[in-house]
Amino acid sequence: MTIKATEEQLNKIFNLTNYQFTIPSYQRPYAWTKDQVLELIDDLIDAFPYPLDEDHPDYFFGSIILIKEDGKPNAEVIDGQQRLTTLTLLLSVFRHLLPENHKTRSKISQLLEGEDITGAIIEYGLQLRSQDNDFFAKYIRDDKKLEELLTKDAGLRTDSQRLLRDNAIILISELKERCPDNLEQWILHLYKNLLNKCYLVVVSTDSFETAYRIFSTINSRGLDLQLNDILKSEIIGNITEDIERNKYTHIWEREEKDLGRKDFEALFSHIHRIKLREKQKLGLLTEYRKKIKPQENSTEFIDKVLKPCSDKFEVIRDQRFNCDNEEEEKQVNRLFGWLNLIDNSDWLPPAIYFLVKHHNNTFEIKNFFVNLERLAAGLMILRADINERGRRYAKVLDAIDEGAEKAISVTEELLSAQEQNQIIEILDGNLYLQTRSRLYVLKRLDSALAEGGLSPSFDEKIVTIEHVLPQNPKNDSDWCQIWDDEAREKWVHRLGNLVLLSRRKNSQAQNYDFEAKKDKYFEKGNPTIFPLTLNVIRVKKDHKKRMRWDKQIVQANQQEYLQILINIWSLK
Repeated sequence: MTIKATEEQLNKIFNLTNYQFTIPSYQRPYAWTKDQVLELIDDLIDAFPYPLDEDHPDYFFGSIILIKEDGKPNAEVIDGQQRLTTLTLLLSVFRHLLPENHKTRSKISQLLEGEDITGAIIEYGLQLRSQDNDFFAKYIRDDKKLEELLTKDAGLRTDSQRLLRDNAIILISELKERCPDNLEQWILHLYKNLLNKCYLVVVSTDSFETAYRIFSTINSRGLDLQLNDILKSEIIGNITEDIERNKYTHIWEREEKDLGRKDFEALFSHIHRIKLREKQKLGLLTEYRKKIKPQENSTEFIDKVLKPCSDKFEVIRDQRFNCDNEEEEKQVNRLFGWLNLIDNSDWLPPAIYFLVKHHNNTFEIKNFFVNLERLAAGLMILRADINERGRRYAKVLDAIDEGAEKAISVTEELLSAQEQNQIIEILDGNLYLQTRSRLYVLKRLDSALAEGGLSPSFDEKIVTIEHVLPQNPKNDSDWCQIWDDEAREKWVHRLGNLVLLSRRKNSQAQNYDFEAKKDKYFEKGNPTIFPLTLNVIRVKKDHKKRMRWDKQIVQANQQEYLQILINIWSLK
C-alpha cells in the first residue's frame, strides 16, 4: 500500500498519458447546480483578470482523492468528481466558443479523448457513472454535439444529465456576458491560465480502504460515498441478465428507501455480526469481499439475507410487529421501543436474526425479547464495554441457530447471579451518578408506575432528571433543617429522591423549598403528567401543616421503586 500526494497543474491533470479518470457506479451522481458553477467562474475570472500581469499568483482548486496504481493513468475517483466533471464541461464550452477551425479546438479535444490510428476512441479523460457516461461522451466529450445539447428538452433521463445541460448554458451565457472585448482572445486567455496556472492536490493510493480513510480525515462533512453503494455495484454488477439486474436493483433501492440511508448503511454492520459472530478486523468492505462474499451469489444474498434483515430491522425500529393476539403484539412492540432507547445498537443483530429465523411463533418472540431487553439493560447498567457485549450477543446468535427455546434460555442465563446482584446494588445506590443508564432506568420505572404500563415519558423527547431534595440547598432553606449533611449525601442521588420533568420545568424548579418546588411541578395549566413525579402529591402535611420531603419518604420510595425494577428484570 502506498499513499502519494502531489500538486499538479491542470495541464497535467488533463493529459491522457497521466490520468484517465473513472467515476465508479457506486458514487453519488453529478450534482453541481448554478450556484457552484457561478462560484467557479467567479473564482477563475477574479484570479486571472484580462490582460494578466506575468507575476500574477497561481490558483489552487483544492484536492482530489484517487485509487490509482503508480505509473498507470487509470484512476478511480473517490473525491473530486464534481470539480473534475465541471472542469471538463468548462473545457468543452471553451472549445464550443472558439471559431470552428481554430487549432485550440483540436487541442482541447485531445485533452478529453484519445483515438487510435483508425479514429476509434480508446482513451477518455473522464468517464462518468454508467448511467450517464454515454450521454457525457456524446454531448460533452465529443466536439460536435454541445450545440444540440443546449436546446435539448427531451431525452434527458437523469437529474445529472439535466444539470450538465443547464450548467453548459450557464457557462456559455456567463462567459459571453463577462467578455471584456474580443471573445476569442478572452476564451484563450482563460483557457491558458486554467491549464498553466491552476493546480489540484492529487492524493492517490492503490487501496480503497486507505482512500476512504483519507477522505474521512480531510472532509469533516463525512463521505458521501458509503459502503452499501460499493457493495451494490459489486453485487448487482455480477447479475448478468438485464431483467434480473433491474429487478434486484429495484429491491435494493426500495429497501434503502424504506430504512433510510443512515440505517441502511448500519444494516451491513449488523449483517456482518450475524454472519461472522465477531467484530470487524480488516475493515468492513474487505471482510465482506473476503469472508461473506455476497458477490459470489448475488440474488441469494439479496433474497435470503439483505431483504429479510432489512425488513425485520424496520419492524424493530418502527415498532411495527403484528400478529393475531393484540395484547402480545402490543407487548412485543413496547419491548422494541425500550430496546431502541438502549445507548448502543449491539443488541440489534440478535434481534434481527431471531425475527428472521423464528418469525412464526408470537409467544416465543415475546419471551425472547423480554430476555433480550433484560440483557441489554443489564449490560448497560453494568457498563459492559463493546467487546464484552459482543461476546454475549455472539452466544445469543449461536443459540438462535439451535432454536427459539434455546435462544430464550441462553439469553436469560447470560446475566449471572453475581451480575444480577451487582445490578441491584447499582440500582439501590447513587443511581444519578450512573450517567449512561440513569434516564433509561427512570423511564422504565415511570412506565411501570403508569396505568396501562406506559408513561408519556416513554415517547417524550426532552426529559430531564430532577432531585426533589436539591443537590446544593441554600444554608437558610428548609432543606437544611429537615436533612443533616450526612443523610443528604447518602440519599440525594438515589432512586427515591429522583423524578422526571420536561426540560422547561426543570429550569423552573431549581433549588426551591419543597412546597414551592411542588407548586412548580403542578402549576395550573401545565401539570406534570409523569407518574414518577406525580408521586410527590402523596406527601402529606406534618403537624405544623407543612409539606415535608424527608428521609422517611425517600426511604419508602427507594424500597418500592427498587422492588419494581427487580420485578421488571427478574433479578434474583
